[in-house]
Amino acid sequence: MAEQSAGRGPAIICAGLAKTFGSGPAAVEAVAPLELTFGAGELTALVGPSGCGKSTVLRMVAGLEAPSAGAVTLDGAAPADLQGAGELAMAFQDASLLPWRSVRGNVALALKLARRPVDLAAVDAMIARVGLAGFEGARPAELSGGMRQRAAIARCLVTQPRVLLLDEPFGAVDELTRARLNADLPALWRAQGTTALLVTHSVREAVALADRIIVFSSRPAQVVADLPVPDAVSPDTADGRALMAQVTEALSQGWDDDAAAGRHAAQ
Repeated sequence: MAEQSAGRGPAIICAGLAKTFGSGPAAVEAVAPLELTFGAGELTALVGPSGCGKSTVLRMVAGLEAPSAGAVTLDGAAPADLQGAGELAMAFQDASLLPWRSVRGNVALALKLARRPVDLAAVDAMIARVGLAGFEGARPAELSGGMRQRAAIARCLVTQPRVLLLDEPFGAVDELTRARLNADLPALWRAQGTTALLVTHSVREAVALADRIIVFSSRPAQVVADLPVPDAVSPDTADGRALMAQVTEALSQGWDDDAAAGRHAAQ
């Protein structure tokens, strides 16, 4: 992993964090009680089967979903405290840019919502940093999928958030564009010492970007493996390939254990 600056981001503590949707016989347990601490200034990848509850965990950390039990704290603060100040930002698979606003207008909106002065020079500098110099006045419909994701990341980073939550942000683009975004963008939030969580289905992406990988079981999400990513490891090194195999094995184990439990319950 690239060297990080002194961490600005907080540690994220999930204490007994759980989520159940609905009630009674129709209730669906999405996330089993979690006891996790995500390190300050680190990028942690969350991987697991589709529908296992990864995005629900991310939304609870963001304050967008109320837990059924437990709590999330960020150096003692609630998610809403950071979100209202523009210190917590979230990027989704869909860039969710406002179609009637230019790239500059979409990025500047983050500052307005955080009730901060809109410094257009700073906005344009961030647009340039994500590789969109010259497209400040373009509307989202005029951009490729990869360019829209770059604009969405610029909107997240312009407030210099202490926490960045990424929910499959590169999942909707082609593999070449995804590789370029993976290579170009993480240095931006690392330079700010941001604490980041990344939900991804790509084991390769998790190994390439993260300092740590959490592997979840199928629903309800429970931790199957908690794996550090050593410095200088990449998916193209022998150690990186071994780590990818370890993550893949943990994913298979989490799926198999859940299936076995389901078979046992049915007997």
